Amino acid sequence: MIFIDILNGKPILKNVLTHLYKLRKINYGYYKNSHIGLHVPNRDFTCIYNKGFLVRSYSTLSLTDVSNKDNLTDDIKMKNFYEWFSGFVDADGSFYIGISKNCSFRFQINLHKDDINVLHSIQKSLGFGEVRSYKNYASFTVTRLKDIAQLLKIFDKYPLQGSKWLNYRDFVKAFELYTNSAYSTDVLKEITKIKNNMNRLRLDYTMPKDINISPYWLLGFIEGEGCFSINKHNNYRLDFSLCQSSTNLELIKSIKLYLENLSNTKSDYTNVISISEVRFNNPNQKSVIRIETARVPYISDVLIPFLEGLTWQSKKFLDFQDWKNILKLKEQGHHLTEKGAKLIDLIISQTNNNRLSTSLDRVVVDREQLLAEVNDLLKGPSNFEIRSPLSPIK
Repeated sequence: MIFIDILNGKPILKNVLTHLYKLRKINYGYYKNSHIGLHVPNRDFTCIYNKGFLVRSYSTLSLTDVSNKDNLTDDIKMKNFYEWFSGFVDADGSFYIGISKNCSFRFQINLHKDDINVLHSIQKSLGFGEVRSYKNYASFTVTRLKDIAQLLKIFDKYPLQGSKWLNYRDFVKAFELYTNSAYSTDVLKEITKIKNNMNRLRLDYTMPKDINISPYWLLGFIEGEGCFSINKHNNYRLDFSLCQSSTNLELIKSIKLYLENLSNTKSDYTNVISISEVRFNNPNQKSVIRIETARVPYISDVLIPFLEGLTWQSKKFLDFQDWKNILKLKEQGHHLTEKGAKLIDLIISQTNNNRLSTSLDRVVVDREQLLAEVNDLLKGPSNFEIRSPLSPIK
């Protein structure tokens, strides 16, 4: 727990690092259009799962998030939010220390201006922080000491999982020094030393903690770093991927293992997700680690039902929804018809960066009408003909 005293108008934070290494394990079962969750103590590398996926049990065309669970209690909703927030911060959050005559502490999330609603939602859920809009981006910032203390309390209970945890740990050390000690030259030197080993100046990325993935942490991370892509020049190949700096290799390995163990069906999904590394000629530029899968059976039977069972926060849900719709159109063979191919191309023109209001290639389309056209096509006959194995080919 975090206890705060007030001295001369400045909060004095005690025991900030209490339970910093606390691990939480969650056992979830996912079923068609619903999910249940149960906490279980477990010390394994990743969460244990009881799965009950139904083949192609996902819906595809709703304009709203079909995964919203109105019957969840407020406590469960907030728990899910905090886990999502932790994953989202692992993807897009930053911790900064400013030093002049005094020290300042800043937590910040910067997003494209089209995602400002996500930042307002975060602000409302947390109950503190400021949202500001700029030319092409928006930011959520926490600077008040009492709000920083609240933020640290959240991350103490719902810890970051990637190398960003190292910056958080150092941020906490500096904050404790500033709030628990009389501000002096020695304290300033110590905080300066901490600051000069954070973020891009960091050399040591050793993670002295286990990695513990949960469903909503992973969703938050996917909404920050995930990509749902379609390669129209390769038979509209669907691909799901996550990219990270090589400093997060262990995190990427953990996510791969987690995703491959989502299903307990008879199908073997071992190594269905690949890991690759991209190296750069610039020796000062860290290589990038990428995990991806294009295996349609895994995508349709495991990944999509898992993601549909969660409540999304950002516009990344629209990319997921469009990606899902293209898969359904392909399953019925409509990508092989002129009408279906044109419709899929129109969907692609709206996805990922093409969706941004600042995109020069943006094509403005009525989304309700677009989804209605997809619905109409899927209600019709499939473009594939099913034949008995013994039927002669005419």
